[in-house]
Amino acid sequence: MDYKDYYKILGVDKNAEEKVIKDSYRKLAKKYHPDYNQGDRKSEEKFKEINEAYEVLSDKSKREKYDTLGSNWQQYSEQPPGGAYQGRGGFTSDNFEESPFGEGGFSEFFSTFFGGGERKKNIFDPYRNSEAEDMRQGDIDAKIELELKDAYLGGERTFKLSVQEECLNCGGRGVLGRNQPCSACSGNGINVKMKKLTVNIPSCIKDGSKIRIAGQGNKIRNGKHGDLYLLVKIKPHHFFELDGNNLSCEVPVKISELVLGAVIEIPTFKNKVTIRIPSGTQNGSVFRLKGMGFCSQKGSAGDLMVRVKVQLPKELSEKQKALYEELKKTEKEDPRKGIYL
Repeated sequence: MDYKDYYKILGVDKNAEEKVIKDSYRKLAKKYHPDYNQGDRKSEEKFKEINEAYEVLSDKSKREKYDTLGSNWQQYSEQPPGGAYQGRGGFTSDNFEESPFGEGGFSEFFSTFFGGGERKKNIFDPYRNSEAEDMRQGDIDAKIELELKDAYLGGERTFKLSVQEECLNCGGRGVLGRNQPCSACSGNGINVKMKKLTVNIPSCIKDGSKIRIAGQGNKIRNGKHGDLYLLVKIKPHHFFELDGNNLSCEVPVKISELVLGAVIEIPTFKNKVTIRIPSGTQNGSVFRLKGMGFCSQKGSAGDLMVRVKVQLPKELSEKQKALYEELKKTEKEDPRKGIYL
């Protein structure tokens, strides 16, 4: 298994700040996004690789672990890792075998580097304190990453999750007969299995929200299960920026559209909307579309802030050059008037 250089994948320096990493991710994600490269298998794989790299470098604890271990990661993989995001029940955010949103999950390298949980207390130990303690030990914390569009629209998502079950060979005791360690569970009294789970993601869910799924945690004594808590993390979008309930975007326009005015289309997560650009609009102007931002579970919606940015032509025909020269002769206003010292 080859080492993955996540910094090289995102095209950033190892000392790059969070904003640099985020900006590079957004640029690459837009370039290789499946929506822009339909049917291109190589772009799809590249998109997954970019997402995996950002998952590590945007998370402080994962980045520190990745930087610390570096080329020694194979030595680390021989030891039982503690996991990047330690949750109740000793399980990590990487309990998910695959992404519930169709990105195909993480590579084998990522799973080896960050996957797995610590050795846990035997939750079936008859000398444990109380049922309340059992229930807490049976709970699982896991992180789930959503595309901004999925967070906005919500809906059912299916994924696979690692959970603990009582070892059937020793009845959860960890020993057989006269204190002979159970070989089926290595004396832990528990085994880990994968199960498929379908979760309803509420529409307009916010970053940092938690979704509680009752009875889908680890199995404890008396046949009961703890709960599963999903911590929502919304990934940066290649076009929209999320700020509270507001969305913002930057739309390229032609010089002529600002000078003469135009009607342009803006994509949203549900449909396309149009905005009218008045003649003489300045580059960088912002148009506010009321109620068309990120929705709220309480019923109120934010606004969509559209910034227009001139996209200059890279090449001009001879005719276009001649027309610009004629236009230049007619321009009387000095745009730099008043700025001189």
